[in-house]
Amino acid sequence: GIVLPPINLRDNLRLEAGEYAFQLRGEEIGGAKLHARKQLALDPGNARGEMEGMKTTDPVFGLPAYWITDGQVLRAQTLGYTVVDVPTVLTTHFVELMNMYAHELYDTNQLDRTLERVSQTNPKLVEELVPEMLSRQILLRVFRSLIREGLSVRDANTILEALADYAPKTKDPDILVEFVRQRLSRHITRRYADDEGIIHYVGLAPQMENVLLQGLQTQEGSAPNLIVDPMVAQTLFTKIRELTENFTGPSQAVVLAPPLARGALRRMLERVMPRVVVLSSAELLPT
Repeated sequence: GIVLPPINLRDNLRLEAGEYAFQLRGEEIGGAKLHARKQLALDPGNARGEMEGMKTTDPVFGLPAYWITDGQVLRAQTLGYTVVDVPTVLTTHFVELMNMYAHELYDTNQLDRTLERVSQTNPKLVEELVPEMLSRQILLRVFRSLIREGLSVRDANTILEALADYAPKTKDPDILVEFVRQRLSRHITRRYADDEGIIHYVGLAPQMENVLLQGLQTQEGSAPNLIVDPMVAQTLFTKIRELTENFTGPSQAVVLAPPLARGALRRMLERVMPRVVVLSSAELLPT
């Protein structure tokens, strides 16, 4: 639902041969070193034995890997390694960084284009919502929050309708995001379900759900914060990381949280596990 800006390619003499770096607004957000005429053999976690090659770490997912020659590819695949070429490493790294920083690329100009597009089919909705009910700044924060968690904002009409329904009750963008996500249940369900329509999730034990709900600190009109004992939080982080990273099913494993605690739990997990997806049952279709 966003348009990527132009990408400028420049030489940098301070980088070594084969090195590259991605910059966003002048600041480096990622980089690595490539080796021409080599292949990268990644250990997805079940590879058997070591390879003869240059030991390294995959720049995208942090997996142990080796730079190997073309002649070693067949053996590496036989041992369970995933082998990718240099262009694939570079483009995969770029796509992953765009997923991580896409919310920063959705600016006021893109928001204006979104509002103009909706105005063509539903002008009354935009007129009533902006700026009478919500400011452009709040709208921008809502759209950025959705993109930050990997959701599409292409269905802007549904997003704006949800905001128009709940804006009279609250102006807090974090609370509004939760209401919008529930309206996007069809998109969220399809986004994380496998080919058979099944969502694979990590569930919280009843006592852990109670801990989270009791730890919610709310102020009138603002999103709740989560206050949890550090030892309990560390145990929760460790188990979620272990279960989600070791899952090898047909789709991505998500964390299922109580609706009231979903946003707060996601904000807490984001600091240590930015790729973990947190959903609530209110965001999923009954089927």
